[in-house]
Amino acid sequence: MADKDDNGTGGSPNPVRPSQSAQSKSAGGEPQLSRHDHRTLERAIRGSVSSIVSASHPDHPPLPNGHGPGVDGDLMLHPESHPMARQMPGAEQAMAYRISLLDCLIAPDPRRHRRFIEELLAAAIPVRTLAVHLFTPVATALGHRWCTDEADFMQIAVASTRLSMIVNHVSHAATAAAEEADAPRRILLARTHGAQHTIGVSIVASCFRDMGWVVDGGSDLEIGEDIYTRLAEKPYDLLGISVSRVDEVRDCSEVIRRVQASPRIRRMKIALGGPAVIASPKAFHRIGADFVTRSTLDVMQLASHV
Repeated sequence: MADKDDNGTGGSPNPVRPSQSAQSKSAGGEPQLSRHDHRTLERAIRGSVSSIVSASHPDHPPLPNGHGPGVDGDLMLHPESHPMARQMPGAEQAMAYRISLLDCLIAPDPRRHRRFIEELLAAAIPVRTLAVHLFTPVATALGHRWCTDEADFMQIAVASTRLSMIVNHVSHAATAAAEEADAPRRILLARTHGAQHTIGVSIVASCFRDMGWVVDGGSDLEIGEDIYTRLAEKPYDLLGISVSRVDEVRDCSEVIRRVQASPRIRRMKIALGGPAVIASPKAFHRIGADFVTRSTLDVMQLASHV
């Protein structure tokens, strides 16, 4: 397996097709990846779980059974250690699903996670509770498995894709069942150029939808001119940016500067989050953002106060 400290980046796990000349064949005639193509594929897939790995930063190892001081790494894996999280409706029920969810994400049979979606919808647990007490801890647990070599990159890629599917399915099903607000608040979600944080952005989107927000953008929207085009087309209450790498702080500063310089959108709030913010929050303070979020709980509090 590749070195976990490698800072290579990539997007979501899009298929990587090795060149025909780079392929070799086993004795049975099956195509095999060369060493170079194997590493290329690994780096592409690793980009899809970089947010998980950063959330499991080795500087903050989780404590057994969720006890001890509430550092961010612990809250990601054991949010029940936070008083506010323990009071969420359906918290105990959501926590009881953690082992089942993790098992179905890594099971060879893809039908298991489909059955899990049906069971989760039938349980009718609030999406924000699922986001805090189920989806985020399981995503963090996947990150630990990656960091400790308990699972290889292909297993983590498959599990991450399934988790994103479950989060999106549950979130959209809940939104369709809810009554539309008379004057819903709107958020535009985007990411920096470093990587696509499909799971993290999906979980954030599910929280805002559950709280009655209209959610636009997502992991497919990079910061750049497309953002300003969308902001000019309709009013938004909040711009949320998922940041992949600490060295992208300048890119975030530029977005904040342009927004604040535009009379039409300068009153809109800006929130920063993602793996880089979790790993190095000090780098993103004092660059002009209204909010710097480091956990799903932060996101919930943010949605309540904007």
